[in-house]
Amino acid sequence: MKLAQAPQDVQMSDDFETSDFAIGDIAFIVDMFADKVYTHKERAVLRELSCNAHDAQIDAIELGLRTTYVPFKVHLPTTLEPFLVVRDYGTGLDDTGVRTVFAGIGISTKRDSNKVIGCYGIGSLSPYSLTDQFTVTSYHGGRKRVYSCYRDTLRKPVVALLTDTESDEASGLEVQVSVENRVGEFSNEAVKVFTHWEGIMPEINKKDIKDEIKELRDKFSFVGEDYGFTGQYGHMHAVMGNIAYRIPSEIDEFDCEGYLKFELGELSFDTARENLSLDDKTKAAIALKTEKVKLAVVQDSLDAIVAAPTKWEQAELAFKLSCGRFGRMIKSDLEKYGLPELTENCTYYRKKWRGSDKNQTKDVPQGDKIEYYLWEDRMGSRIRAYLVGKDNGFTLVVLTKKQAKECYIPANRLKKLSDLPKVTRQNYGGKGSNVKTFTWERPGSQRYGYAKDKQYWQETELEIDGSEIVYIEISRWQPTGGEHPISGHNSMIVDTFDAMDTHDVDLPTIHGLKTAFLKTKQFEKGNFIHLDEYVKREFLKLAPKEVYEFNQDDWALIKALHKLGSKATDHIVALHKVVPDITLSLVCKRFGVLSECKINSELQQAMDAFKEKYSMLSFINKWDIDRQEARGQTVVKEYLDRLLDI
Repeated sequence: MKLAQAPQDVQMSDDFETSDFAIGDIAFIVDMFADKVYTHKERAVLRELSCNAHDAQIDAIELGLRTTYVPFKVHLPTTLEPFLVVRDYGTGLDDTGVRTVFAGIGISTKRDSNKVIGCYGIGSLSPYSLTDQFTVTSYHGGRKRVYSCYRDTLRKPVVALLTDTESDEASGLEVQVSVENRVGEFSNEAVKVFTHWEGIMPEINKKDIKDEIKELRDKFSFVGEDYGFTGQYGHMHAVMGNIAYRIPSEIDEFDCEGYLKFELGELSFDTARENLSLDDKTKAAIALKTEKVKLAVVQDSLDAIVAAPTKWEQAELAFKLSCGRFGRMIKSDLEKYGLPELTENCTYYRKKWRGSDKNQTKDVPQGDKIEYYLWEDRMGSRIRAYLVGKDNGFTLVVLTKKQAKECYIPANRLKKLSDLPKVTRQNYGGKGSNVKTFTWERPGSQRYGYAKDKQYWQETELEIDGSEIVYIEISRWQPTGGEHPISGHNSMIVDTFDAMDTHDVDLPTIHGLKTAFLKTKQFEKGNFIHLDEYVKREFLKLAPKEVYEFNQDDWALIKALHKLGSKATDHIVALHKVVPDITLSLVCKRFGVLSECKINSELQQAMDAFKEKYSMLSFINKWDIDRQEARGQTVVKEYLDRLLDI
């Protein structure tokens, strides 16, 4: 992104002694930029890496390496896979490029173009705000180079090449950051980062996060060329280069939830790209856009209402546009597009936090959380039971055929009350085929320990028809009797579902059953399977026939020694090259489905023999070797060379 840098016209006499600007302690500067600049660190890391990935895709197209934009991939951390990965399909970097980008500060090739987002040259350092080490893999020029980016004992950024091999994989860059114990934070921040993302969305590994992002994007029900509004009170954001900046209240003339779109370079922002910089340029750009949008909103609103094909759809749209602060911006009178008043009262039921209430009105309720039904006698119990599983504020409107005609409600919007589930009592010992039960559902906006136990379980009715039913015994809204790694408690089920989603295992509907029902004949005769058994059965289908088990710390030491050029590690590195990805193996091991698999310990045995032969190496680890290499010391390599008589 081009930065506004005013040209300097300074004339100096030759009589003055001058001195060049000096750069101080690089470790302190990296601390300041990578650790102290960002307020929301998880958001910053995800945003900066994603923006860099987006820019890389644009560069690839500009250079003719690709003809279309390929979505980059984002792996959000999970409990079983606690790391963030961003993989783009751009140009990749050669060895010099990687070292320049990830061991430098303020170095950017993007300040002369408004086609890409970056400009400051500090985004690549953002992972250091969360960790002292991360991994970069570059696919470039038919080579795959894996680097360790870390801070040495003096906290200076260092880039170390771990491996360099031939590769036919697509060019691009992959950054992996270990972020254990930050699973929930990254999930929440991903929603914030990608809600306003323009163009092609990245591929994200978590379906629930993608669904939540889509739900938030869909809230912007009225969208124009340069704006989007939800119709609700809230904050306005300025969206530029896939980044949303909150517009400060002192220059926000809308006071509602929405966004204004700007071209790259129109606005100024702070170093962290978290807030707008309120210079004259930014204020003028927002003021100009505000006036333009105000005029467009009025005309676009009326055009959209008039274009609606039926009076009902016109009334629906007019109602949405008239709600909240957004409605005040539209000067034209929308009342003529509203629903007519009924000649007689209709009845409606509204869900509250505790129970529901029944009301009557001649003004037919409108909104998002509303369903319309044709009147039928003696349906009050079904209606109230139906409302139990609904969100607060949900409204069910009951109309006669005459009333429905009066307010133009189309036939396809009218439902039958008789189609609502019948209300049945618990009958654990009787002949009934329906059972009062609970269905497990992860709360949409409260994950990973923030939700109350009751929020995971929705009351429903279970029909026992011979099909397989996945269940968990529950007591006081918590699973009981389940295995710890699978269903020990509600949040553990969240982790289990994440693992199933990652490995494309069908996610079942889980029914929570009270202890009393588990002792009935209905349960004995039904086709019930406990969640633990279901998970083991499904992962057993995927479990590898052979599993490689080895100590990761031992392998890290071997890699570090091999990078030094030690010939003593060649045979171990060759063994590791045939080891497949162990991610699935770790999941299967956690769920206890590897008992029938063959355990291959050949690699570990080779490393054990190596450690026994070179016993002095037990006093050091990978990081000791990395620090020695960073200081130009070769003590370890010399020790090994002497033993090998090289």
